[in-house]
Amino acid sequence: MGVGVESLVSALLILLSPVVLAIPLSLGWKWWVGSDPEHVHYREKVRLVLDAGLPLGRFRKELDAEARIVNIDPERQARIESDLLFPMKIKHFLLLPGLVVWPLLGLFAALLTIPLMPILRFFEWLLIEKRVLLWIGITVQKITRWEIIGIPRVEDGMKNPDPVLASINRMPITVFLGLFAFLIVTYLPFDTRTVLILSSIVYIILVAFISVLRAATLSTMVFADTGNRRLLPMGTFVEDMMGPWVGVGLIFLLSRQLFYGTELRSGQMFGDPVLFSLTVLLVLYTATMIGVAVEISFFRSRAESIRLEFQSQMIDRYDPQLYLFTRNLGMLRISRLMSLREWVNRGERMELTDIETIMRGSR
Repeated sequence: MGVGVESLVSALLILLSPVVLAIPLSLGWKWWVGSDPEHVHYREKVRLVLDAGLPLGRFRKELDAEARIVNIDPERQARIESDLLFPMKIKHFLLLPGLVVWPLLGLFAALLTIPLMPILRFFEWLLIEKRVLLWIGITVQKITRWEIIGIPRVEDGMKNPDPVLASINRMPITVFLGLFAFLIVTYLPFDTRTVLILSSIVYIILVAFISVLRAATLSTMVFADTGNRRLLPMGTFVEDMMGPWVGVGLIFLLSRQLFYGTELRSGQMFGDPVLFSLTVLLVLYTATMIGVAVEISFFRSRAESIRLEFQSQMIDRYDPQLYLFTRNLGMLRISRLMSLREWVNRGERMELTDIETIMRGSR
């Protein structure tokens, strides 16, 4: 083994420090959202609606009345509903210390964010305006033979939607891509400075491509895999394609660099496991700052127009239908509502009478 036991233990402790900080933060989050019996009661009421597959807007009046009965204020209602729709896990709390040290890392993040903006615009032009993403979607559909349909998102009608929580929920993949790019580049035979510069370039390209892809697929469109009896929302499909590769890759690359660092990079800064671990945290929290910048400058301003444009392209190509996928007393039912084109023309809203007609038909 190429490293000393003492250095290895110190490096592991440094890498585990964000996890140690994340545990009390997660407990504090649960307290802030609400853990009293009345909060748990309301959470279960909301979960019943979500489990039924119905948009929260369908039961907005009933949920508000239930909250008043148990003396839950609207702000607490919004927190509970947001926590169910955009759950915060340990991976999210790993990033929060980066927000505390932002004055120290803000300059590094700004240097990378400035060139990121035009590259984001380039990928928007390439994938959306030049319809490359549409071509990718057509290719996936031809290979898998999945049907493309629409299913309304259950968060429609939630209480006081919080864009900050939705942003934090999206951030881990954006951030971990930065660490993934850095660890991949460390295997190349370059000096420390070149590794940092090259990994920054790779990260900027990756995060720009992935951000446009994720923005485009945050819609009602769903892949219906009838052969395997499953429905795959496009956004979930993209997340599932990236998540495991990034997660497993990070564990493999981190462990290999720690145990064999001096053999891989003798005489280099990254050969020292302690310095390497500190560099990993620096990269992680710098990427967190970049993730915040992407959420503020891109997802808040461009994501909705990208989503609508890509959705329009898919509608022109496939003319998909909109369905309501519900569960009632153990019975599952998928019911056609209207064409997705009509849904878009209505402003992506449905009348309560449409849902009531379906619910009566399911009894």
